[in-house]
Amino acid sequence: MPRRPERLLLLGGLMIAGQLGLRGWALSGSWFYFDDLAFMSRAMNQPFDSDYLLESYGGHLMPAGFALVRVLTDAATYQWWPWALTLLVLQALASIGIFRLLLSMFGRRPFVLVLLAGYLFWVFTLSAGIWFAAGINQLPLQIALGFGLTAHLGYLRTPRIRYLVTTLLWTAFGLAFYEKTLILFGIYALVAIGWFSTGNTPQRLRGLWDRYRLGIVVHGAVAAVYLAAYVHWGLDFGLGESAGVSWGPIAWNLVGVALAAALVGGPITWETLNVGSLANPSDLLLLVSWAGCAGVIAYAFFTRTMSKRAWSLLGFTLLANVVLLASARASIVGPEIGREYRYQTESAAIVVLCLGLAFLPLRGAVEVNSTREGVPRTYEGRVFVGVVTLLIVALSVVSTVRYVDLWQSRNDSEAFFRNARTTIAAAEHPVPMVDTGIPQTLLWSFRFPENSYSHILRPYADKVDYPRSSVDGLFILDDDGRLSPVRLEPAREMKETKGCGYRLDDDGTTTIPLDGPVLGGGWWIDLSYESSEATPLTLTAGEEEHELDLPAGDHDVFVQAAGEFRSVELSDYPTTSDLCVTGLVLGTPVPDSPT
Repeated sequence: MPRRPERLLLLGGLMIAGQLGLRGWALSGSWFYFDDLAFMSRAMNQPFDSDYLLESYGGHLMPAGFALVRVLTDAATYQWWPWALTLLVLQALASIGIFRLLLSMFGRRPFVLVLLAGYLFWVFTLSAGIWFAAGINQLPLQIALGFGLTAHLGYLRTPRIRYLVTTLLWTAFGLAFYEKTLILFGIYALVAIGWFSTGNTPQRLRGLWDRYRLGIVVHGAVAAVYLAAYVHWGLDFGLGESAGVSWGPIAWNLVGVALAAALVGGPITWETLNVGSLANPSDLLLLVSWAGCAGVIAYAFFTRTMSKRAWSLLGFTLLANVVLLASARASIVGPEIGREYRYQTESAAIVVLCLGLAFLPLRGAVEVNSTREGVPRTYEGRVFVGVVTLLIVALSVVSTVRYVDLWQSRNDSEAFFRNARTTIAAAEHPVPMVDTGIPQTLLWSFRFPENSYSHILRPYADKVDYPRSSVDGLFILDDDGRLSPVRLEPAREMKETKGCGYRLDDDGTTTIPLDGPVLGGGWWIDLSYESSEATPLTLTAGEEEHELDLPAGDHDVFVQAAGEFRSVELSDYPTTSDLCVTGLVLGTPVPDSPT
């Protein structure tokens, strides 16, 4: 019969396998979304150099992430399964790392499985686990936390250089994917001050300096060097931007709603937001969560000798999240962004560490948390703890399934690109297309030129063309991704005349006045004409000049227009030409509605 420690490892492994099975199901019905498309577009169109790797993306500095994106894009453009497998592997490493960390901190005791269950099944890590653009930042942070803090504890217990080096290597790994990994330095410091020093604060700091001087200097140097690099390459917002944003509503949504609800298995109900969803727990669930959190904190305080400092880790990371949201996101989106779990995925790991530190002694610590003598420990029976854990896990699975169902059913990206691939392949090549952007629901236009056809449809470059002018045929993708003839949404038209319209003047230049001024770029002109013979001419529309060879007959020619102008000029044509312009419309290209 196996010994209990071995059975604990087996159970932990089975729990991780269960989480990966659930996550694999969620990934199997997912696809690329929003920033994923921008990532691929960058990788398909930019040289693989330092500018590509070190470009700030929404304030993120993620060279390792962009390098991985480049590899995946080259190998599997618009093939989801290798990208999904990458997320699953990263999640497996993170889960193993947290399990290993819990064992290192508290030993092989049953309560470790309770803590592991929280990390594995709470919804904190869900959105980052099925959305590649979020996961490529967040999951390496969790990996660095699990393995880096384990190594840091080894250094604190026995100040050996190899533990220090290992700690910094794992931290550097996380920093290469996500600048928020900097919070690990704060976590390392809090663990050292709270559990590996004694006395008042000055005495603790002095003791740490005496014992871990090399580590403190090296940690500080690495953090300072990275911070300088981030300010240089990655920072595109300032803390001053949070001055006009109230922290209170952000903190309420982040902590009072999202965090509290998740800790009891919530939020169960979600508020849809495009493809993703925000926590939208019921009032009853919130009351239960607040009572439960308060009860756990109070119970730990009355039954343990040093539980209060355990919550410092959570307080530190939550404060960092509020500051970051106020500085970089809430000023644009609003305080409701605090109900989006991808902005606090690390909370899954931090909360279980806090719970463990509040109730269990930390192995090798200078100051040891212990039970208070004479205080009844009413709520620590295995049956009670097991039932509560199973209930929270069950509710968390329900919350997960509901989130995933909304995510999978509302992501139109796969259908759009499938339709684009199919209809472009079926058309006569090369297909003349307007080089416009894909729908805003798939990728916002502020990501231009990454959202443009010429960038994001790069795999079909041999089948399409993006001309400045085109006779009769010009195409665009409709909202479903299907190839459609272009129709111009009229903004200006030629002034009406009698007869055929505007016949080419004998002096070699014909001016066609518009019914109003034109300003700016992105315009197209649809010029309809009839001619008994082929006619070469030059068409000038503001800053755009086109040399055209117009075939005989009744045709439409589409040309780009830009600048400031009130008329279109035709010139450099044979004086014997009988071409007549029968119509001219200037506007923006849209899919031609079916008749």
